[in-house]
Amino acid sequence: MIAATISSWLINVAIALTALRTNLMRSMLTTLGVLIGVFAVILAVAIGQGAKSTIIDSISSLGSNMAIVVPVPDTGEDGPRRSSDRGRLNERDARAIARQIPGVVDVAPQLRQSVQIVSIGRNAATSATGVTPGYAKVTNLNVDFGRLISEADVRSAARVTTLGPDVSRKLFGDLNPLGQQVRINKVPFIIIGILEPKGDGPGGNLDDIALIPITTMRQRFASNPGQGPDDLNVLYVGFDSGDALTTGRKQIVELMRERYRVSQGDINPFTVRTTEEFMETAGTITGVLQGLLVGIASISLLVGGIGIMNIMLVSVTERTREIGLRMALGARRRDIRNQFLVEAAVLCVIGGAIGLALAAIAAYYLEPVLEFKAPIGLGTSIFAIVFSGTIGLVFGGYPAIRASRLSPIEALRSE
Repeated sequence: MIAATISSWLINVAIALTALRTNLMRSMLTTLGVLIGVFAVILAVAIGQGAKSTIIDSISSLGSNMAIVVPVPDTGEDGPRRSSDRGRLNERDARAIARQIPGVVDVAPQLRQSVQIVSIGRNAATSATGVTPGYAKVTNLNVDFGRLISEADVRSAARVTTLGPDVSRKLFGDLNPLGQQVRINKVPFIIIGILEPKGDGPGGNLDDIALIPITTMRQRFASNPGQGPDDLNVLYVGFDSGDALTTGRKQIVELMRERYRVSQGDINPFTVRTTEEFMETAGTITGVLQGLLVGIASISLLVGGIGIMNIMLVSVTERTREIGLRMALGARRRDIRNQFLVEAAVLCVIGGAIGLALAAIAAYYLEPVLEFKAPIGLGTSIFAIVFSGTIGLVFGGYPAIRASRLSPIEALRSE
């Protein structure tokens, strides 16, 4: 029984291929709509997945279990922020969080300032970040060569710097810069290390930075107007697990509200976010954009499906005598219906396969331009083929049913 069914479907496929080959140009033009639709949808899915993975990876590289505290009044559930609201965050807060919040691995208080770094004959505009040794531990930073900022550097306010690879390349090209002197906003510093490449993160390009001791930043560079003697621009708090991060975020908010005596209903003079929240937000945004792209591209599939229906109706009209002859020789209505359904499905599968191949080629050549991978996995490929066949079955359904309901006598009489 099963063998007979398979044999019957294979015969229908052979008949479909013969019919399509007979009207080759028409078949090619008919598949064009499905081809373009599948190409656009698969490419949109691949680019969307690639963008999402790249953003999440860049956030993860900064530290997977990390809370970020910034001195910006929180607009969360407390309503809009007033212009008079002042942000609060200082090194005493950092020490209190490290001491009182369970699960904290380390804290990384930071001061940031845009600077100009000058070497012999070259200069680079970048961001100088005043840090403690905890910064590297919390953010998973490593050096390509040399070393990072140490506790001794912080205690002595040493004029040393660890450069990001982009800054090093701008100033020294491929030369080894260790031990070389540079001037950061006219203050001489000695290069003690070069960071490993990390790419972009929530704080910007992690390769285009210069790390210096936080005490040196306070002493050598003028603070912003209104900034206190131990105020911070941002604080990274690393946790030992995702569960500790979830609980710890709430505890940080409670501790900071207590420290700044924030009354019930008042706006927090700080904002606490986590890398998990950044990932969720990034995933939501890329998902929405991907959905819009897929929705727009799907219009081509709809147009292609309508084209399939139109051509199959024409084919039924042209082959009316053939249908009548087959029925006269004993073909059942379902045999006629299946024949036209298979033709429509084969037509769409061919278009879908070509569209998938073109999407894979386009994704390959777009990767250097996009600067991230646009993967087309096995699951996506199978989905594209199956979906193409489904379009053929759906839009070829009406012509197939119409063909199966023809009267054999009337069909044989047609010219």
